[in-house]
Amino acid sequence: MKPFTPPFCASPTCSHHFPDGGAPYSRFIAWGSYLTQAFGRVPRFRCAACGATFSRQTFSPDYYSKRVLDYEEIVGRLCSCESLSAIARALGASTDTISNRVSRASRQALAFDSGQASTRHPEEDLAADGFESFCVSQYFPNNITVLVGARSQFVYACDHATLRRKGRMTQAQRARREVLDSVARPDPRGIEKSFARTAGESLRVLSDGARPRLRLWTDENQAYPRAIRASPCLAAQIGLGRLRHLTISSRAARTRCNPLFPVNYLDRELRKDLREHVRETVCFGRNVNRQMERLSVYLWWHNFRKVHRAREGSRSHAEVAGYDQGRIEKGLRSMWQRRAWLSLTELTESMLDSWLRGRWTPLRCGEDYLPRFARA
Repeated sequence: MKPFTPPFCASPTCSHHFPDGGAPYSRFIAWGSYLTQAFGRVPRFRCAACGATFSRQTFSPDYYSKRVLDYEEIVGRLCSCESLSAIARALGASTDTISNRVSRASRQALAFDSGQASTRHPEEDLAADGFESFCVSQYFPNNITVLVGARSQFVYACDHATLRRKGRMTQAQRARREVLDSVARPDPRGIEKSFARTAGESLRVLSDGARPRLRLWTDENQAYPRAIRASPCLAAQIGLGRLRHLTISSRAARTRCNPLFPVNYLDRELRKDLREHVRETVCFGRNVNRQMERLSVYLWWHNFRKVHRAREGSRSHAEVAGYDQGRIEKGLRSMWQRRAWLSLTELTESMLDSWLRGRWTPLRCGEDYLPRFARA
């Protein structure tokens, strides 16, 4: 086996932390080793430039873990409508362990998506809409806004907003909602803000593609045009004629001729592939940040691993959207071998919230725990 060589210094404050495309990192010295039950003997190193010490495991997705599990199997089961409890039973692990691996996988997925974005050349219109589910309780429904390619069904962006329960309720349910509102009332402009963050990604799609203009399809929700008017960048592109916002009734037939077919298709896939979003399920999400981590993993699988059309070849949604096939295959080979670093990853605002667990969970006190190494 070839001896391990650290690719860069593990300290984000070191000048040798950022890989140099020319010469490989060589400013390190051997610094002993330690023995583990899970990974055997692990060599350690010391940076000669800043003095930081690190080991081979520092660069592994399994850093600080005490057991080796197959990420591919966990992701495959998660995206095949298995609950965390079912995955834990199948692999002989606890649900906390499986949840921990899903969190690690979500950071790997976010970094993979970010790294591949520089190669894309999309030539398609976009559709955006909100996927409704709930977290913690049905008194706290949520709206997950997704931005999907019209031809490829590639998901370019998504964002989360917690909503106030609406619709028909009994008197007791209304009283219960009033009590919860006094403790944790969601932002009434949540959908508007979430759509603005998601629609902002359409500007990046516009700049990456070769088309002089782009059409963005939504339904007739009045929060969408308000969000566009409130965003200087979106409003400017619409004023220049480079971005057109078109609407269609959400009651229109959900056929492939419907401009909202991409988001309708994704809604169906989420309902059947993620257990917590199945109708009338007991496997609902208990934590918004964990829910979005699972969604990040699923969207990575949908975009880069799932076949676009089973009867039309083996191309993924990403390849149809204009991503480089060779770059994707190379990235997939090292997906679970090299740990993703926040300091080396360019993320959108929504992706950063998913990475750092920055979203608010109703009725939860304090911030969610995030390991220190995940912030490096």
